[in-house]
Amino acid sequence: MRKGTIIFCLVLLFSCGEKKTDLTGNTPLKINDFNKAFKLATLPVTITDTNLIKFTDTVEIGRKALVQFIPDSIVEQIIASKDKKAILHPILKIEKEEEYYLLLNVQHPTKQDIAVVVFSKKNKYLGFKVVAAFDEQQKNSRLYGKTLTINKEPTFLVAENKMGEDNAASYEKKGWAYSDSIFKLIFFDSNKKPNSSVIINPIDTLPTMNTYSGDYARDSKNFISIRDLTTPNKYQFFLHFEKQNGDCVGELKGLLNFTKNKATYTEKGDPCIIHFTITGNVIAIKEEGNCGNHRNMTCYFNDNYDKKRKRNKKK
Repeated sequence: MRKGTIIFCLVLLFSCGEKKTDLTGNTPLKINDFNKAFKLATLPVTITDTNLIKFTDTVEIGRKALVQFIPDSIVEQIIASKDKKAILHPILKIEKEEEYYLLLNVQHPTKQDIAVVVFSKKNKYLGFKVVAAFDEQQKNSRLYGKTLTINKEPTFLVAENKMGEDNAASYEKKGWAYSDSIFKLIFFDSNKKPNSSVIINPIDTLPTMNTYSGDYARDSKNFISIRDLTTPNKYQFFLHFEKQNGDCVGELKGLLNFTKNKATYTEKGDPCIIHFTITGNVIAIKEEGNCGNHRNMTCYFNDNYDKKRKRNKKK
């Protein structure tokens, strides 16, 4: 009898030691315990709307748990506090030399999001991106498909294919990677034609008093607008083009600082570099680096545009 009592106590003690981690967030949670809810990934891996359930099983994470390790403003973008029907599931953990990635499934009634959160090796939050959203209404459709492929870098490549009513197939591919403290669009390709809507020029009404300010264009869909900024040499611009009968579209907005007649667009965290040279009434544009996050992959910003004359104001 005494021996049985000892065994019972040992079993009870062991079961207490193996108590499951509370992932609701209602109690204080250690991040190492939180991370254990995520299976270690073996890359490459492909996730679709139909196989997502294999990665998520039945484990749920409370929104309050995320707030303990991720800024509240970021959690709000991943799963809004007003969205009472959304459910969080852990998917995978990706280990790299300098950081690690946690993949979350945010399950809504009509869609399922895949969010990626990045931490340093010291468990400091670094960044996040909702890389894919699966439409539940399109699930198992023979006319529509979307996949998220994660390779060893890791790069998060989202491919979307659709068959239209005219039996014409369209596709769009986007590749995201975490670099220089942000998620960057490093790959983009699509055969989708742009909507035949009016192009909105966000700087159209701004002043054009400085030397190089004005509109340079070939037509209404291929143009660059340059507007005054704080000093005579500094400008802001908006560039839009549509090539290959509208199959390839590019658009970019930024700042320029001219030295004589030359200026270069460059932005921290953006691999795209574009050189501008104005000779007379012609602006020449030459692309350098990787500008695929601002245009389709089959065309470039390289081009020349003539300056349009200013319209005379009616008296």
